[in-house]
Amino acid sequence: MSEKINIILNGQNTTGFKGEFILDVAKKHGIEIPTLCNDPRLEPFSACYVCLVEIEGNRNLQPSCSTRIAEGMKINTDNERIYKARKTALDLIMSNHYADCVAPCRERCPAGVDVQGYISLIEKGLYTEAIKVIKQTNPLPAICGRVCVRPCEAACRRNLLDEGTGVGIDYMKRFAADADLNSTYHYKPEVAPLTGKKIAIIGAGPGGLSSAYFLQQKGHQCDIYEAQPYSGGWLRYGIPEYRLPNDIIQKETDCVTELGANIFYNKKLGDNLSYKELSEKYDSVILTIGSQRGTLLGCDGEDADGVFSGIDFLRNMEVTGQRYDFTGKKVVVVGGGNTAMDCCRTSLRCKSTDVKVVYRRSEAEMPANPIEIHESKLEGVEYLFLTNPIRVNKDENGKLKSMTLIRMGLGEPDASGRRRPVPVEGSEFDIEVDYILAAIGQKTEINFLDDINKYAKDGQLKPTKWGDIDADKNTLQTGIPSVFAAGDGVTGPATLIEAVAQARLASNSCHLFLTGQKVEAPVKEFLSKKDNFKNQEKDEYIGRYRNQIREEMPVMEPYSRVNFKEVELGYTEKQTLEETSRCLECGCVEYFDCDLKKHADTYKADQKRFAGEHKEYQLNITHPYIEIDNNKCILCSRCVRICKEVVGANALTLVKRGFETYVAPAFGDKLQDTKCESCGMCISACPTGAITENVPFKPGPVKLDTFETICGYCSVGCKLTYHHRAGFVMKVTGAEGMVNKDGNLCMYGKFGYRFINDKSRITKPLQKVNGKFEEISFDKAYELIVNKIKSVKPDQNAFFAGAGLTNEEQYLIQKLARVGAKTNNVNSFHYMGGAKGYATDSLSNVPFSEIKGASKVFLIGAEINKDNPVVGYMVNSTKKPFDVISINPKSTLKHKATTFNTVKSYYHFIKAVNYYLIYNGKQNSMFIKDNCSGYEDYKKSLLSIKYKELCTEACYSDCDCDCACVPDFAESFNNEMNAILIFSEKEVGPDTTREIMNLAMITGKLGKTSSGVIALKQKNNSHGLFDMGARPKTGVGLQDISNPEFISKMKSKWGINDFPKVVDECFTERFEKGEFKNLFIFGEDPIGCAKDKESIESIFNKADFKVVQESFMSETAKQADLILPASLWFEGGGSFTNSQRMIQTFEPNLNHKIEASSAEQLIKLLSKFGSNGLSDIHDVNMEALSLLPTKVENTKHEFVYTEKESGEQMYSHGCNYIMKRFDNEFRNALKK
Repeated sequence: MSEKINIILNGQNTTGFKGEFILDVAKKHGIEIPTLCNDPRLEPFSACYVCLVEIEGNRNLQPSCSTRIAEGMKINTDNERIYKARKTALDLIMSNHYADCVAPCRERCPAGVDVQGYISLIEKGLYTEAIKVIKQTNPLPAICGRVCVRPCEAACRRNLLDEGTGVGIDYMKRFAADADLNSTYHYKPEVAPLTGKKIAIIGAGPGGLSSAYFLQQKGHQCDIYEAQPYSGGWLRYGIPEYRLPNDIIQKETDCVTELGANIFYNKKLGDNLSYKELSEKYDSVILTIGSQRGTLLGCDGEDADGVFSGIDFLRNMEVTGQRYDFTGKKVVVVGGGNTAMDCCRTSLRCKSTDVKVVYRRSEAEMPANPIEIHESKLEGVEYLFLTNPIRVNKDENGKLKSMTLIRMGLGEPDASGRRRPVPVEGSEFDIEVDYILAAIGQKTEINFLDDINKYAKDGQLKPTKWGDIDADKNTLQTGIPSVFAAGDGVTGPATLIEAVAQARLASNSCHLFLTGQKVEAPVKEFLSKKDNFKNQEKDEYIGRYRNQIREEMPVMEPYSRVNFKEVELGYTEKQTLEETSRCLECGCVEYFDCDLKKHADTYKADQKRFAGEHKEYQLNITHPYIEIDNNKCILCSRCVRICKEVVGANALTLVKRGFETYVAPAFGDKLQDTKCESCGMCISACPTGAITENVPFKPGPVKLDTFETICGYCSVGCKLTYHHRAGFVMKVTGAEGMVNKDGNLCMYGKFGYRFINDKSRITKPLQKVNGKFEEISFDKAYELIVNKIKSVKPDQNAFFAGAGLTNEEQYLIQKLARVGAKTNNVNSFHYMGGAKGYATDSLSNVPFSEIKGASKVFLIGAEINKDNPVVGYMVNSTKKPFDVISINPKSTLKHKATTFNTVKSYYHFIKAVNYYLIYNGKQNSMFIKDNCSGYEDYKKSLLSIKYKELCTEACYSDCDCDCACVPDFAESFNNEMNAILIFSEKEVGPDTTREIMNLAMITGKLGKTSSGVIALKQKNNSHGLFDMGARPKTGVGLQDISNPEFISKMKSKWGINDFPKVVDECFTERFEKGEFKNLFIFGEDPIGCAKDKESIESIFNKADFKVVQESFMSETAKQADLILPASLWFEGGGSFTNSQRMIQTFEPNLNHKIEASSAEQLIKLLSKFGSNGLSDIHDVNMEALSLLPTKVENTKHEFVYTEKESGEQMYSHGCNYIMKRFDNEFRNALKK
C-alpha cells in the first residue's frame, strides 16, 4: 500500500498518498481546480497554468497538475491572488482564440434564440425538438416566424457571400413551428409544482403571453388581464391577417394557457380593473401594456376629416370586424416602417387602386422589412421617396382635400446611423388624396399610474420623460418592488422579439423576487468572438463557401391577393432542408462542453485585455472523421501526446515554435498521409473545439441527452456514452467502464454510431409476395413462422444466432429451436466450420488489466490497432517492447513493433515453436506435470514430424536459412518472466488457436499474473454463443446436450417432456447439402459477408422458407421470404460476454422504433409453442443462469494435437451487417 502523506488543504487537515498530485488530491476531496492541459490518461504537462495553487513557503504559485504532495504541505486553492493568476492565464489564452462561441445570429437576437442549434435540429427532421430550443427563450415561434423583423438575418455572415440575403432563419422557424403545432403531440414544457405564488400580468400581447409562459413553468400561477376581447395585443390588432392569421395567434396563446395560465378579457387597468384588487390577490404584477396610441403627422391640418393614425386604422378593423371601403379612393400612407407597409397593403385590400407611400428618406434607409416593401410593390403600391408632408389641405367643411409635400435631400447621419433628411428649398408640390394614414410613431398610454400609486404600499410607479413606464433596465423592476414591466410600455415602440426578450428578463426578476432572492441582472456569460479581433470582411468568405441562393418563399400570386388570406404560404419540407445547408455554422459545436468556456465564465475572462497580434487558420476538414480548427487550439498538446503515448500513431505534431506554433498532421497536410488510425482519441483529449468530429449531418451547439451502453462491435467490451437528441445520435464518448476504465475508445465506438440515424430502418414485418415485400402484422408473421416450422420434420429446421446479439437473444433462439421446433439445429454462421478451437480459447485469458504488468507482449495474427484498438492502447501504454508475427508484410503494426517478422502460416509457425521448445527440452515440466494432461501423447505426435518441414511451411523462402524467427520467438517468449501472447480469431484459425494454447502450457505461462494468452474474438458477443448454448451439440455453459443430467435439467426448467436427439452428422455439411428446408437467421448476414458469396447463395436457394430478423435490408434479408424487424442492442437491453468472459449488462435505452423488440418477438414465438413464463429479458437472464453448471470441476489443461489447420472462416465482418457496413464505410471514406 502507498505511503500516506499528511497535508493541510484549504485550512483542513487531510491525507493523500505519496506520489499523488495536488490536483488529484483536491478532486478526491470535492475541490475543483480548473485545468485545461491535464488529462488523467497522460503524465502532467503544465502547459496552461490555469490550475495554479498557493503552497506555503513557495514564492510563486505552482501548477497543481504537476506538483506532488509532500508531508506537511500547506495548500491553498482559492484566494484573490490565485483568482487573478488564473484569470490572467485565461485572458492570455483568449487573446489568441480567434473563434466564436456562438453564432452572430444568436448574439444579435434580442431574445438570444439559439438559431444555429435549432437549424441543426430542423436539418434532422426534429421539428418539435427545434421548437423546444426556440421556446427556451421565445414562446412565440409561429408568430415570430411570420412577422419578426429578423435582426438575426441581418447579422448572418451569409450576407458576406454576395448572394443578396442571409439564411432564411425566420422561414425555417415558421416551418418548424407550424409542423409542431400541427403534430399529434406538440411541444409542451414541463411545469413545476405550484409554489402558491400568484402573478397578475397586464396585457395579453407578446410580452404578457411570454411572461406567463416563463413564469408558469416555474410553478407560479399567472393570470393575464387583457383590455380587448381577444389575446395578441398589437399582434392581433395591429398586424393584418394576410401577414399573421388570427388562428396562429390563438394556437400560440393556447400553448400558454395549457400550462395553467388564465386570461381574463375586457379588463382594463385603471378602468374596470384596479390595482387595489390586484395587490390584494397577487404577490406580484407585471405590466406588459404595449405602446398602441397612434400619432398623427405633426403638421398643419392634421385634424382634417380623413386623416387617421395608421394604428387606429388597423385596430378599428380588427375590433369591429368591418373592413374600410376605399373603392375609388386615393390613399397616402406616411412612414417607412412595417406599420406603414401594413397600412398600404391593407388599403389595397380595402379596394383602393391608388395607394402611395410617402417617406422622407430613400428606400435604402427604410426600416421596414425589405420583403414587405417588395411585396407591396408587386401588389401595386407607389412610393414617393425623399418626400415629406408639410401641410394637410382641407375644404370648407374640414374634409381632407390634398396634402402639400416637399422634396428632401440626405445630409449627415443622425443618431440612428441613417443620413438625416434635409428639405430642398422651393420643391413643394400638392397631391390629391382622400385618406391619409400616419404610420410615423406610437406612444404609450399610462393613464393607470394614479390608480397604482394610490394603492401602492411600497414605492411609486413613475413615468419616463418620454411617457413610458420607468423600470430598471437591468431587471425591469419598477419603483414598486413587486411590480415589473416589460415590452413597448417600457422601451417605447419596439419590435416583437424585443418584447419577448424583455418579458423573459422581467419574468426572471419576478421569479427572484417571489422566491426571496436578490433581484439582479442575469450574469453575462463569456463569449469569444471573432469580431473582438477584427471586422469580418467579404474577401475572407467569398471562395471559402459554395454559393447557394436563398430558397424563395412561396406566395399567393399578386392578382389573387385582394383578400386577407395569408400571402406567404410557407416553405415546403424540401425547401427547408435546402435552406438549412446555407447555415455557415459560425458558432462552436462544443459550446455546452467546452472546458475553456466554462473556466472563462467562472473567472470572467477578458478577451481584449491582451489585445494585439493574433493568428488565423483555415479549418482542416480533409479527414472524413476528424476536423482540426487551430483557431480554437490552446496548445495544451493533449491531442499530440495521446496520439503518441497512448495510441502510438504519432500522427499529430506541434509545428514551429513560440507564437507561431500550431498543431498539424505529422509530415503532411492530411492526417491520411500519416500513421493516423482514425480512432478519434485526439477528439476525446481536446478541451476546446479545436479537434472535433467531422460529421455527415449538420452539427450544432445542441444540448444532448445521454445514455450508457456496451459497444456492439468488437469483443473487448468497452463502455460507451451515446449523446443524442430525441433518438438522433450526434456523438459518442467513452465512459469509464469495467474494461476501458480510462474511457478510451476506438473508431468503432467513436464513429460507428452513424447507422443508427439511417431512416431506412426496417420497422415492420415484411413478407415477400410475388417477389416484392409487403408489410404485415406481427401476429401474421408469427402464425406464418409457426406453420412453416410444423410443416416439416423437426430436423429440417435450422436456426442461426448472430455473434452481435445479446446473451438473452442468443439464449431465446436456441430455446426456440429446441422447444419450439424440437431440433438441436442451432448454430451461428460466424463460427460455422471451425468452432471447436474457438469455444475454449477464452477460458484461460489474461485479464486486460494485467497487460500493464507484462515484461513483454507478443502479437500473433492480431492487427489490434485496426480490430481491437483499445487493447492496442493498453499494450502501447506499457511502454514495454512488443514483438509482432504477421502474415501481412504491410501490417499496420510494423512501425510500432520492437521486432517484426512476416510468416506464411500462423499454424505452422506456432507448431514449429512448440516443436523447438520440446525438442530442446525447454518445456516447463513442473507446470505440465501439475496442471496439464495429454502432454506425452502430444509430444510424441509433434516430434514425429520434421521440424524443417514446419519451418518451410511457416516461413518465406527469403527468411534466414535456419528460420531464426522460430527459435528467436520461442526463446524470447519462454524466457520472459511475464510474457503475454495476444492473438485474434479474425486472423488465426481454430486449430492454430489450440496450438497457441499448447504453447502456453509448454512454457507454463497459464495462470500466472501478467502472463499467458489473450484471445480476441471478432464480435461483441462471440463468446455468448457458446455460453448461451447456440451450438448443435452443446447447451448453456458449454454443457454436452447428450448428458442425461443436463437434459433432465433443461426439460424441468422448460416444462417439456421430450428433448431432441443430437444429430451426429456435421452441421456444416448438412447445411451445404441443403438438408434444411426452413432457415431462421437472427442478426447475421451470411450472403453479404460470405467469402464465397456465389456458393452461399446457391445453398440458400435450396431452402424453401427463409426468415431473417434484421434492422436493415441486408443482402441476406433481400433473399428472405419473411423479414422480422430487429431492435438494436441498446434499445432492447440485455448483456454481452466479452473475450475475457466478463458479462456486462445494460438497460434498454431509446424507445425502439418497432412494436416489439427482438427478444420480445422471440418470447412471443415461444408462447405460440406453449412455452410461457418469460415476460422480459430479466426473466430470460435468470433462466439462462439457472441452467449453468452448479459446480465447476477442477480439471487440468489438456494438450490437444492437431494434424492441420482444418477450420476455414467462411464469413468476414463477424457475419454481421452493421459491422460490415461500418468497415466498408470507414475503408472507403479513408480512400477518398
